[in-house]
Amino acid sequence: MKFELNAGVGKNGVFFKGFNEEFMKYSIIVLLELEEMHKGSVQFIQNLFELFSNRQEPFEIIVIANGIGEFLKNELIALLDRHDEVKAIEFNAKTTQAVCLKSALKETSGDIVVVCGSYQQITDDSFLKLLDNIDNETDIVSPWRQHRKDSALNQFQSKIFNALIRKLTASNYHDTSCTVKVFRREVLEGVEIYGNMYRFLPILANQKGFKTKEVKCEHYQQHGKSTYYGLTHYINIFIDIFTLYFNTWFTRKPLRFFSAIGVILSFLGVFIASYVFTQKFFLGYSIGNRPLLLFAIFFMVLGIQAASVGLLGEIIAFTHGRHRKEYTIEKII
Repeated sequence: MKFELNAGVGKNGVFFKGFNEEFMKYSIIVLLELEEMHKGSVQFIQNLFELFSNRQEPFEIIVIANGIGEFLKNELIALLDRHDEVKAIEFNAKTTQAVCLKSALKETSGDIVVVCGSYQQITDDSFLKLLDNIDNETDIVSPWRQHRKDSALNQFQSKIFNALIRKLTASNYHDTSCTVKVFRREVLEGVEIYGNMYRFLPILANQKGFKTKEVKCEHYQQHGKSTYYGLTHYINIFIDIFTLYFNTWFTRKPLRFFSAIGVILSFLGVFIASYVFTQKFFLGYSIGNRPLLLFAIFFMVLGIQAASVGLLGEIIAFTHGRHRKEYTIEKII
């Protein structure tokens, strides 16, 4: 195989070192986002290197240091110098997982992509099991961690989170919180993700027609908070879930979503107005100074505006989204 080593500092302070190769089987992307896991991350990367070396198939490892200071230059240089298969990108400022993955995809060429977090979440045998489950009938494999090592509170929060996702998207995934995913390169090329929607990649890929599978794996370790997170964290999670729900059911038909809201609000306004006018004509109540009349008008106007937003979304979806592919062709006979 032909390798072309390269190293340097690119635009925007992005440091890179790596190689290009004519053929590659695996591209392992390691997302480093936890500053407290510096030393453990280096050991994890070394473990990945040994794990894939034993498979005796061409592979590459790209490390994405996502805004965690001087970690890459201080801790990973020795590892980069020892192994030509390892390369790295460092972002000066923290960015989203989608940006990290798109940057990594441009620097890699493997047919199968393996994404991991800052530390080892599943056992070595589980990693091998995920790799073995990528076959002609499967495009993306995600783990379902068994015998969890994290706190009971974290497990409870995870169960509620995943149960809500299953209910809203009619999917059957039990562990979308696990960073580890194994998928074919065309999955990430064909599925549009943004922000921190990477965790929902199996669901989004399934909507595109890719074949997905969830495999039971042994949990190895868990790092991070074991108590309640801040309010902002939970708000962001619910925003992500709502975004996933909307993308699942209403991307091509936003008018149905906003019209339903508009009808409910308008009906509420009409009901309140009917109540007020019934009191006016049959009971002789004065309505000129009653707040209920203002509420009725407010809800009716709000309902009309909601429906108008849906109509505007429908026009935008038709104008800009009609050329967007929502399917994948498995084969042409």
